[in-house]
Amino acid sequence: MKWFVNSVCQLVDESETFVMATVVESSGSTPRSSGAKMAIRRDGSIFGTVGGGLVEAMACKDGLKMLSSVDGTAKLSFTDMTQEMAADSDMICGGGLSMLLEVVDPAGPCAGAYKELNDLLRRGVRSVLSTHLEITDILRTVRHEITPAVLESDPIHFKNEETSMLLVETFIPPPPLYIFGAGHVSLFTARVGTMVGFRTVVLDDRDNFANVARFPDADEVIVLSSFDGCCDSLDIGDDAFIIIVTRGHLHDRNVLAETLKTNARYIGMIGSTKKRDKIYESLLADGVTKQNIDRCHCPIGLSIGGQTPEEIAVSIGAELIQIRSGHTA
Repeated sequence: MKWFVNSVCQLVDESETFVMATVVESSGSTPRSSGAKMAIRRDGSIFGTVGGGLVEAMACKDGLKMLSSVDGTAKLSFTDMTQEMAADSDMICGGGLSMLLEVVDPAGPCAGAYKELNDLLRRGVRSVLSTHLEITDILRTVRHEITPAVLESDPIHFKNEETSMLLVETFIPPPPLYIFGAGHVSLFTARVGTMVGFRTVVLDDRDNFANVARFPDADEVIVLSSFDGCCDSLDIGDDAFIIIVTRGHLHDRNVLAETLKTNARYIGMIGSTKKRDKIYESLLADGVTKQNIDRCHCPIGLSIGGQTPEEIAVSIGAELIQIRSGHTA
């Protein structure tokens, strides 16, 4: 969902008007559950999905009509996916699906809400988006409100009355990926991390390397005063992934010492076994336990024979996916 929200904001930044389709309620074995989203553009192209097949085709048709209509602000539609309709569209399902279609004006309230939501997700803040639809004979009014999430994973709530609708959606940021070091390997690892769904944070003590121009896809870029105490101002929880790819052995050693004080789910450090052993010996001499040191993955990444920064980034990304999914080789 982070990717979808960011893509919506790109359209807003380009001053493009489009239609947002959101599944608000489903029953039976419909292909997508509540909260599934899709954006419909004037040229008929889409991103995101509300289930494909007939449901998606009908949403696109209605969305394009709304874009060409002067009064098409929002509508709530219901698709009855009977077994016959499902068979005709090559979908093995049946049931019903309610969908909210809303025209998103780049200067309107929906666009503003998604810009705010995107900023919160990039900063790792859980949030709730409430969408209110008021229906009268001549007017449909949509309001959006963003509030902090109370629970870690609040369910989606939908309430539909004769003249109003309320949809409450919780947006949970993906696991954070902290990349210490902003060199060549970091450059491509940040791209891979963002692409596969992490909230990517790049950290270095050199502002000519750690900057948004160099890492446009990263959710956050932090310039450290020093690698010493590098985790002090970070809220690193047990869902966090950490990669250590600084420019030197001493920096790697200091960052590893700091990150081992956290409860991060994954800590990986680039380097040969010779470098690793020297760093581990140094940490043991400083009183770090072997059990704690054994949390570190080094050499980092899956063994696929990668040599270039791009290939190494792919091997690291593969290991991150493996750990996140709980899959063991």
